[in-house]
Amino acid sequence: MVYLDNASTTKPCKQAIEAAMGAMENFGNPSSMHKLGIVAEKIIDEAKISISKVLGVDKKTIYFTSGGTESNNTAILGYAFANRKRGNHLITSKIEHPSVLECFKLLEKEGFTVTYINVDKYGVVDLEELSDAIREDTLLVSIMAVNNETGTVQPIEKIKKIIREKSNLCVYHSDCVQGFCKIDINPKKMGIDMLSISGHKINAPKGIGALYISEGIHVAPWLIGGGQQKNMRSGTENVPGIAALGAACGSYERISQEIFENFKNKLTKKIDNVKINSTGDNSGYILNVSFIGIKAEILLHSLEAKGIYVSTGSACSTNKPMPSHVLSAMGCSDEEIKGAVRFSFGSDEFDIDTVTDIIKNEVENIRKYVR
Repeated sequence: MVYLDNASTTKPCKQAIEAAMGAMENFGNPSSMHKLGIVAEKIIDEAKISISKVLGVDKKTIYFTSGGTESNNTAILGYAFANRKRGNHLITSKIEHPSVLECFKLLEKEGFTVTYINVDKYGVVDLEELSDAIREDTLLVSIMAVNNETGTVQPIEKIKKIIREKSNLCVYHSDCVQGFCKIDINPKKMGIDMLSISGHKINAPKGIGALYISEGIHVAPWLIGGGQQKNMRSGTENVPGIAALGAACGSYERISQEIFENFKNKLTKKIDNVKINSTGDNSGYILNVSFIGIKAEILLHSLEAKGIYVSTGSACSTNKPMPSHVLSAMGCSDEEIKGAVRFSFGSDEFDIDTVTDIIKNEVENIRKYVR
């Protein structure tokens, strides 16, 4: 099996599994005052330290969630509603993850005004358009760090510079689910006020994530009850998941950019009539390729039969028969969008020549059948 769908989810690493098992054995409630509770609380604290080291922030700014979707929802909705008296205008880009875009659609229904920034053919936000869009009442800008379909890295520091020049009111949230641990991200240096991460993208289990909230940023909680995590996210903490996330980010090893480049180059050399949609500044983990003249779903299942697992885009929207909003925003044609396949790399090694040969054969066979 060759698994090339790591942008969808990753295989839990040994360190994460062991940490989760250990936390389940030490099963105390972290809110309890006895020894078992203290042990559980210590596990949470160690995970916070691990994450804060990667981000270069204070551990008290880290809050645990159920994943990237909850982190994005909490940051965007929580900040917008908590600070509505200060402003009513919001900004995001047209290529955000559904867990971000759906928040802004909801906020529009609640009376907020939202500006959706365009991107160029490389998937990079239009900085001039962003600058022109910021108003006196702009409350929040939310633009991701790494796109989940193409791997394009956004110019985070330039975005924050524009925000600072145009407004003292506006804060910056970034969905860093596909960038955390994979590229250098330091919220303090980059000027990110809120940052979302997800465990299952970096070899931790599903169902655990985190949200960084800079000190002084007021966000309304969405889960209320017992007041855990300084009233920011009530509910007994998922200690095994938290332990696994801390262990995964503490042991995560980046892959070589050569994998991305070699895979891309061999595909373009071996197969005619393909278009690389992942160009420009890329994280090196996601390669989006359009195979002209075929439907991506057919190639996906054809490769699956050969033991190669890929995807056609975001796993969060694969059940919706809609064209990729990311590729559409980049100006790709209908044919290019229909034939787009996402290859996303992880730590498992594989033979690039063998895999690209198989892809070549399957593409050629499908094209013969289509003709």
